Amino acid sequence: MSTSEWSRSRKTKRFKGDVDANAIPISAIVGYFGGEVREGRAASVKCCLHSDSRRSAVMNTYDNLYYCHTCGKGGSAVDVIMEKEGIGFKDAIQRATEILTS
Repeated sequence: MSTSEWSRSRKTKRFKGDVDANAIPISAIVGYFGGEVREGRAASVKCCLHSDSRRSAVMNTYDNLYYCHTCGKGGSAVDVIMEKEGIGFKDAIQRATEILTS
């Protein structure tokens, strides 16, 4: 799902009155935080959650998931935002909306 598709779909896909957290494209969020973006089911990338000299993370752009084998952190795009910015779930959903609509 591209950023523009997500932007259009966010009006219909809801999660507890908000945006569907699983519909947020992981590639857009990781790219925003300066991480390496590669398409695929098991694309090896450098982790955007810590300074990384080698590709220790795996990005799945089909299921919108991310996991780093070095720091053990990952999950959905919302989880990446929560970890990177140190905020809660609702604030991360709002931040994702800001990132994707800017």
